[in-house]
Amino acid sequence: ETDFEEGLKLIRLVEVLSGKSFGRHNKKVIFRHQKLENISLALQFLENEEHIKLVNIDSSAIADRNLKLILGLVWTLILHYSISKQVWDHPSGQLGNGEMSAKEKLLTWLRAKLPVELSVTNFTFDWNDGILLGALVDSCAPDLEVGWRKWLPSQALQSTLTAMRLASDYLGVTALIEPEELISPAVDEKSVMTYLSQFPGAKYTPLLGRLHDVVLTPVVGVSTIFKLQTRDAMIVPEIIIKGPNGSSIRCIQRQLSETVYEFRYQPETPGEHEIMATVHDIASGDSAKLARTKVVAVEGTDISSILVDGLNNETVIVGQRKDIVIDIGNLIPMKNGLEVTVEEIGKVDRSKYLLSLEHERNSHIYRGFWTAERLGKTKICVLFDENVVCEYLISARHGEDITKCRALGEGLERAVVGMPAKFLVDMKVM
Repeated sequence: ETDFEEGLKLIRLVEVLSGKSFGRHNKKVIFRHQKLENISLALQFLENEEHIKLVNIDSSAIADRNLKLILGLVWTLILHYSISKQVWDHPSGQLGNGEMSAKEKLLTWLRAKLPVELSVTNFTFDWNDGILLGALVDSCAPDLEVGWRKWLPSQALQSTLTAMRLASDYLGVTALIEPEELISPAVDEKSVMTYLSQFPGAKYTPLLGRLHDVVLTPVVGVSTIFKLQTRDAMIVPEIIIKGPNGSSIRCIQRQLSETVYEFRYQPETPGEHEIMATVHDIASGDSAKLARTKVVAVEGTDISSILVDGLNNETVIVGQRKDIVIDIGNLIPMKNGLEVTVEEIGKVDRSKYLLSLEHERNSHIYRGFWTAERLGKTKICVLFDENVVCEYLISARHGEDITKCRALGEGLERAVVGMPAKFLVDMKVM
């Protein structure tokens, strides 16, 4: 609110953003007219030299600490320098189209960067569960194997923390927004755009090693596995696991390949556990501590053996039926047993209901189906005795009506063995 009122910091900011140096200006500001001169100089430079359209703001608004207009100016600078002037790597080259707004450019780039089964339409609630952010980080640094496909919307904060940490450590993307803000339904659109605008220019920098496949809610008394991948064969890992009371948890190490190690441990008591990983470079003698990973051990049924078939984080067509098959193995229900909940996301009249399941006689198999009834996103959650087995986020879109497609020609009425049978397909009605 007060940083720009003398005009000096505004001039310096514009110099850094534009890469150009200002000429003469008032370096020692005492009087109001000196403030106005400096601010006017900066605003005129933005309009005349940088060709940035400024609306409803003048030097007096900044000198008089008009916070709303000052924030509007800052947002205009972000749009121009962080998004509009960004170097885009879109394969079609369509982002060079000057007619697209900064918001449209960023959204188009994200759609091209993200897997086809994920739908992104906004800079607000689409990013609330951390899954899109995890997929974006994975796309920018594929060998990280982020594992976002296994992430659950119910663990949005942990997923977002993980994705933002990876983006910071490996891509140099600064956390310009707090994870708690990003998962909020009331998240500020401009803050999300500002944060995401760093990704098009991000460069992947591999570290000495990284953890992956870490189970965030291991079960007490059940063996739990995670992996650590090193940058090359000359790097060796060291793992220490601490329990809730600070006691050391026994961990068994197994080398799967030259650069991949598997670690197995078993939580003894419920509560927070901390996994501390250090990697040592034998060739250089360097060592590096990886980010500490916290998991929370819980008491409960080992649901990792439950198999779910027919569901994925994907995009389907309205009216498309998804057949679901679930095998619970030898598990015995103690509470509610197997349940599948369906919840529409982002709808004013959002509904949540239990999916009907049919148990195959004399087996561990349950069957059901779900049909996408309208556009938008739907969360489907599989639970066993109130424990989340897996969650899926499915987007529904309109498809073509193939029933209106017509096939014509003699080849459909009669044909001779060994001879071509010709016919036409009329697609104009579609």
